[in-house]
Amino acid sequence: MSFINSNYSSKLSPTMTENWLVQIFKNTNSSIAYTDTPDLRFSFSETIYNSLDYYPAILNKPSISYSLDLKGFTTKTGSVTLNIANIDLDGTTLLELLGNDYINGQVNILSQLDNDGTAANALQMFSGKISSFGYRGNTIVLSVVSNRPFQNVSIPQGRSVNADNPQYNNKIQPLVYGDYTANTNFVNGQDVYACPFLKNDGANFMYIVPEGTSGSDKAEFYDKGMKRFVEITGMTDTSVATVDSVKVLKVPKSMERQFKMLPDNVTATIVGSGVSLTAGSLDNAYNGNTGNSVTYANTAGFGSESKGVVFKLQMPQVTGKITAITLGISGTYSQTITGSPSGTDGAFFNLADALSGSFGSSSGDIELVGTSSSGVKTDQTNTALPTSTDISGILENNALPDNLYLSFRFNAEGDDVDYSNFNVILSNIFVTVTAANDLANEPIASQEFNAGIEKVYLGRDVTTESFTAYSSVATLTDLDNPVAIHRELLHSILNVADSDSDAKIENSGYKAVAELRDSTLTSPTSTHWKTRLALDESEALEGIMEQLQYEGCFFFEFSPQAQQTAISGVSPLRYFTIPDSITAAADLSQIDISDYELGITPVSDLETNIVVNYKPHPAENQYLKQDTYTSAVSGSVHGTIFDNASHQKQEMNLDFVYDAVDDVSGSRNSSWINFRKSLFGEYKTTVNATLVNPEKYAMLQVGDAIDFGEETFGEIGSPFDEISDTFDSFIAMPTRLFKDAWSGKKFIITNLKRTLGKVTIQTREV
Repeated sequence: MSFINSNYSSKLSPTMTENWLVQIFKNTNSSIAYTDTPDLRFSFSETIYNSLDYYPAILNKPSISYSLDLKGFTTKTGSVTLNIANIDLDGTTLLELLGNDYINGQVNILSQLDNDGTAANALQMFSGKISSFGYRGNTIVLSVVSNRPFQNVSIPQGRSVNADNPQYNNKIQPLVYGDYTANTNFVNGQDVYACPFLKNDGANFMYIVPEGTSGSDKAEFYDKGMKRFVEITGMTDTSVATVDSVKVLKVPKSMERQFKMLPDNVTATIVGSGVSLTAGSLDNAYNGNTGNSVTYANTAGFGSESKGVVFKLQMPQVTGKITAITLGISGTYSQTITGSPSGTDGAFFNLADALSGSFGSSSGDIELVGTSSSGVKTDQTNTALPTSTDISGILENNALPDNLYLSFRFNAEGDDVDYSNFNVILSNIFVTVTAANDLANEPIASQEFNAGIEKVYLGRDVTTESFTAYSSVATLTDLDNPVAIHRELLHSILNVADSDSDAKIENSGYKAVAELRDSTLTSPTSTHWKTRLALDESEALEGIMEQLQYEGCFFFEFSPQAQQTAISGVSPLRYFTIPDSITAAADLSQIDISDYELGITPVSDLETNIVVNYKPHPAENQYLKQDTYTSAVSGSVHGTIFDNASHQKQEMNLDFVYDAVDDVSGSRNSSWINFRKSLFGEYKTTVNATLVNPEKYAMLQVGDAIDFGEETFGEIGSPFDEISDTFDSFIAMPTRLFKDAWSGKKFIITNLKRTLGKVTIQTREV
């Protein structure tokens, strides 16, 4: 995104004369556009601009420096020092005019060509604020810094307020954006965010929830023993209330919670020959998905013995008092039995804490089908297994026993009974637990338990933006990608002016970058860099925004043309990234530069062996996912560069982006690792140059792509080859790019320094 001003660019020529204009506004002045009347105005040479005289009092030759950091995806505009003569302005010296009303006052610096006084024909190159001023040797020294209003700002900013009880003051209201998923039924995820404790009103605990939550999902308790978020089913009221100036959910003190708990692990022991796993896999029996199953069967028939299968269940332990517990089994059984079965013959299924022989013991067990004294003796065809059986009788000290056996026994041990066949089909084994704080029997322990619950968790989405959405593709502004969340922070925290039309959104570069981070689009095709922001402790806004840029692989800056938005196409904001297909903003040849330097990126820049940790656990100090990348690019194979594949191994953490991270087959913007390896997966060339052709340099900004001419007239062919010796320098660079050709390579401007009549740039191949 180069500077934009067609009136200015149409006047560029090698013979033009450039002048810089400095507009200074008091901090009380809200009219600070380039067309407004400045409180002070100066220039290099005397001129009239927008019908106002500009005083040629600038004594030094200041420069404006812009830079970006490809590693961290940050931008920076350097400070500008102005030495201004202490001139007399209508009977008062400049020294006598300066005071507190100029500190943090707006400063615009414009480029004027050929003394053109028309306001729209000048180019704003810098937007900043007066940081300080001093006086020495009859000279005013102004220090001007770029506009960065997010500096020294902290978030979240919502706080509780209670005039009567100060102990409830200043509790942080979480700041949350993104898609989340509540844990209900068999959902056992970590897609929730923390809600801190506010206070106890006697009957309920109150927890602070973020602004913008919607839905009726209940708060969740994190059971550290099970490493699981558990729905607090005892909440009868899921509506959000306002207490002490913050939003809260009220949770009953008992914190009654009911959840379906799958085994952590299941092992199967087949009892008897001819019994086998005939369909599916054992994992299907406890994955929470009733759409698949596992089958154990015997089809050969048998007599005078018992056969079947026994499952050992490894169950997590529950925190709190278990008030109810049931075993659920989704599945069926079938059997064909002949003869005259009697007594214990037939099918007997139970849950036991020990084995007796090869099957579950009948001592202290829970009988599920049949009894220990009388099994089911009739033929059964796909008979449903019990879906809910009270198993509280098997608990030991309010906990499930360490050894838990689910036994399916088909007994043909009698004198006049045979089995022709049987099968057991299981699609789900689970335990439904209801637990609560034991307020009656263990009040002290319960109080300690309650006091320790500093947070509960919530899985409600917060995706609705407060800034104006792009009308034709509204999903671009849903708060579930890094660019949208970044823009929301600018709007909701800093009150940065909204873009109130699609055209203005496009001018800022937001649409182009967001399209590359949101999978809902078909053109261009992109993946969704799913992102969440969940803060319940104070953080620096600047750090959070820069982290979003780093993880989202995009750049942001307040535009140096911020006060020139009346010019068509200009926005006060500037979003940009490196697209898959790069278009150069300028094609440079030898005639456009006065000198240049070639180089390659240092070894320290390489990211050829990386480990990326991402998706942080909301309650534990860990990341839930990890991906790795090792370069295999020809000439940059990691083990070749560093002699040993284990050397230079870097570990990186992503706190916000949790999808589209992995190394995939695709373009630069297909994933986070793809983007990083396109920049740092192999050596790149660098070019530093001084540009002297204003037609090429005048509109350039950092982040612009450029290329350098490679072809000569001799290579173009007749009739141009006849004049190649004379004119090759007009289109080609004078040297090779080390062993490579210039053609086909694109370079991004990482540093740009503008002085009167000249621009120097540092570029890097991308």
